[in-house]
Amino acid sequence: MEKSDKFFIRRCGKLLSALQLWYLMIMGIVAFFMISCSNESEKPLVYDPDKPIELTSFYPDSGRIREMVLLDGSNFGTDLSAIKVLFNSSEAKVVGSTGTRILVLTPRMPGDTCILSVKIGEQEKTYERKFFYKVEASVTTLCGNGLDSNPHIFNQGLDKCQLKPVYIAADKEYNVFVTDNQDYFVRINTITDELTVIATKDQGFNHRCAPSANPWNNVLMQGAEGAGNRERFSFFDPRDGWALKSKFIKSWDLNGCASPSGGGSGNLNYESHFQCLLCEADGMYYTRYVGGQIVRINPETWEAKILGMTPVGFTYGLAFHPVRKSELWIGYSELATPTVAEAANAIFTIDVTDETRVENNYLSSFTRLTPPLSTAGGHRDGPLGQALFLGIRMINFDLDGNLYVGDCRNHCIRMVNTNTTPMMVSTVIGIPEISGFKDGPREDAQFNTLHGIVTDPDGIIYVADYHNNRVRRVAIE
Repeated sequence: MEKSDKFFIRRCGKLLSALQLWYLMIMGIVAFFMISCSNESEKPLVYDPDKPIELTSFYPDSGRIREMVLLDGSNFGTDLSAIKVLFNSSEAKVVGSTGTRILVLTPRMPGDTCILSVKIGEQEKTYERKFFYKVEASVTTLCGNGLDSNPHIFNQGLDKCQLKPVYIAADKEYNVFVTDNQDYFVRINTITDELTVIATKDQGFNHRCAPSANPWNNVLMQGAEGAGNRERFSFFDPRDGWALKSKFIKSWDLNGCASPSGGGSGNLNYESHFQCLLCEADGMYYTRYVGGQIVRINPETWEAKILGMTPVGFTYGLAFHPVRKSELWIGYSELATPTVAEAANAIFTIDVTDETRVENNYLSSFTRLTPPLSTAGGHRDGPLGQALFLGIRMINFDLDGNLYVGDCRNHCIRMVNTNTTPMMVSTVIGIPEISGFKDGPREDAQFNTLHGIVTDPDGIIYVADYHNNRVRRVAIE
């Protein structure tokens, strides 16, 4: 089949899915008004701001994405633009209203247990009952045949190539970028199913540094590892065919903190800084060194300032929250010596706009979200303050504020719903503590020491499944 044919088929598939959704919505509207108008004496009512909103019941009490839900009550009005229905903090699509009944479509991933709220004008009311959201998930293999050759093979099609993926990134153009453990950097075009090598170790590429895509211009960014690389960062601009270009810090403001250079204990190299992220709140670059320094870099002058300290240790996972844009989330791996055990397998946040510091130059906004005695790791879902992880690698947000965690040693993907109080952790796919390989639905799917994890603009998750030698594609709704 020609590449143009594949492209056409994929686009038609997406169009068909969209048409199917609209058909579902139209049929739902018809059914809604048939039910609502069965009592001919009932006429549409106008919202009266001087009267309270009344909520009585809703049906059904559970469902998945785009489930049609009927909300009964009074004083809703019929102006759809004035009605807002929330499942937790996720806004539902309001399809129709008669004044006493609203029809909505369940939003994507609002949380397992949802509080339903209706907002009209200055009024807001909440149903006493809860809505239970059903997560649907499935995994397929995007790339790799499971073999680990030497050298790796990239020119025989996605289903025949041989690689060992480590970390992963995705841009807004539906390209997926994978670091391979033989120090190749490859690009996968998910529309045309093409794989190309864009950098190699001969150019100074390092597979252990997790890439990220600049949300403003799709430029890929990486930190650097090892002695002598304290000032170095790598950039891959699509306008230049993703050719690797290095940038270097020109000057430092240590700001009273220890310099991120040399020394350290155990196997820690304090000059390593694995990621480089753009903060949309201020347009600056941020990175974190193994020695614990949080560093802000001016992309125009390449002047660096240490904002403050965090616990020493490896953090392959950094991500800015998509809504609270100055909030940096940090996932510590299980790699810890006695000096860094306080942070192993833990998740923290800091606000990079708050530079106030406390004891040991720690940033005052530095907050531990996982249990204080969880350094040994494990697997436990539930409130984030009680949840356990084992071997956190990459972390990545979707546009709704759901944080996906590559739980490496538990062989599964975890999700933190950051829109609920308390924030809740769930295992969305993979069998906890059991490694293996299997595509399919969430109850069957298996991973083996997954490392990289990233979401694309449509919420599709791509996984670097390290010991399965494959890149996997996960659809979660």
